[in-house]
Amino acid sequence: MEKQHEGVTRRQLMTTAVVGGAALIAGAVGGTAATTAALAEKELELAKLRALVGLYENLEKVGIDAIIATGMNVLRGAFETVKTGVRLAREGITAAETALKNFQAMLDSLQSAVDLATRALTELARKLQAAESFVVTILGTALPLAEAIANFFNELIKKIPFGVGAEISRAISALIDLIRAVPATLDTLLTQLLKPLRDMFFPASGTATVRTNLFDPIINNLLTPLKKFLTDVETLLDKWEKEFTAPVQKALDERAQIRKQIVALRNDIGLV
Repeated sequence: MEKQHEGVTRRQLMTTAVVGGAALIAGAVGGTAATTAALAEKELELAKLRALVGLYENLEKVGIDAIIATGMNVLRGAFETVKTGVRLAREGITAAETALKNFQAMLDSLQSAVDLATRALTELARKLQAAESFVVTILGTALPLAEAIANFFNELIKKIPFGVGAEISRAISALIDLIRAVPATLDTLLTQLLKPLRDMFFPASGTATVRTNLFDPIINNLLTPLKKFLTDVETLLDKWEKEFTAPVQKALDERAQIRKQIVALRNDIGLV
């Protein structure tokens, strides 16, 4: 009896039990009624365990790991596209901010030229008014400078006994037309060009119109909110990677290792 027990190896015992060999085991260890009943009970437990293992195997056949891995790969590709878009958008914001800074620098350099032109034209207008006042005082007439000079030349020509040539007359007329055009030109340059330019870009006080109507709306309503949005997107992608992708991938790797261990154990006990 003892030899029969010793003749059954552990591997044979487990293999026979798993495949339902209760009668063979009973004979091997001495087939008493008590032993047979105990073995029958053990075989029932083994049957339940085999059923449980079968359910786990069916659960593994669902292939949830592959589905999760495929979904993660799809999302990974989509998120890489989003990351590229975020990078390009940030580069665009940087380019826009640089352009605004360069434009502001150009305006700052232009301000000195506008100030110089304004002072020169204002000084010219002042001298023209001074000349007009001088001529009016000399001639005793309250006419504009051009008309006063025209009258002066006309009176001068009348006093010349032999008159003047046609060329001199045309030159005098051209000079008078030039003098007539100067006040209007000065007024146009000062009031129609330089004043709006100064009010828009270089006001004496307050905020420049170009900043209120152009710079600030672009910065406050577009660039700043867009930078915040891109930061939020980057934060979301980072959280997705750290709090979902990495843990899920780690779990999938651990499950793959456990599967290898299960296969090795099944092979070891003969459940193949």
